[in-house]
Amino acid sequence: MEVILKEDIKNLGLIGDIVSVKPGYGRNFLVPQGKAVFVTADNLKQLELQKEELRKKQDEELSVLREKAQTFEGLKLTIEANVTDEGTLYGSIGVIDIANSAIEKGIEIEKSFINMPDGPIKKIGSHEVELLLHPEIRVMITVEVIGGEVAIKNTLDSEEEEDNINEENIDTENTEESE
Repeated sequence: MEVILKEDIKNLGLIGDIVSVKPGYGRNFLVPQGKAVFVTADNLKQLELQKEELRKKQDEELSVLREKAQTFEGLKLTIEANVTDEGTLYGSIGVIDIANSAIEKGIEIEKSFINMPDGPIKKIGSHEVELLLHPEIRVMITVEVIGGEVAIKNTLDSEEEEDNINEENIDTENTEESE
């Protein structure tokens, strides 16, 4: 299937390029998102007229994203997590945890911007995380993962709850047996 691109798309083409894509990608993503149109004589004529307008619109979006990237430069987030004695996490730190930590600092990061190609963070320490605002705009932030008393307290609370639940089950079993 051939489509005409209405914006630059990394690894595919530039505005106005006619590219061949898989039918599902064209029908289900590119065309509905407004990133491309089907190749027809009318669309080719219309695109030539709108090409400069589309280029200006894309440049404006890039400038807005560059300004946004400057707010993220040098950003350092600290996240408390449950850790073992060896320093590994009981769970992991993912995109949602990073976005929530940024919100606590008063900075809003869209989850789609956070790029973690190596997967979630599983150890305490300082980690570099990439924010991919646009294929041309990348910002590195630092995420410091620490073990904290709050995290340890939450673990202890859940263990105490399990103990109480087990004691209640034993009490009800003993009552049933004595009857």
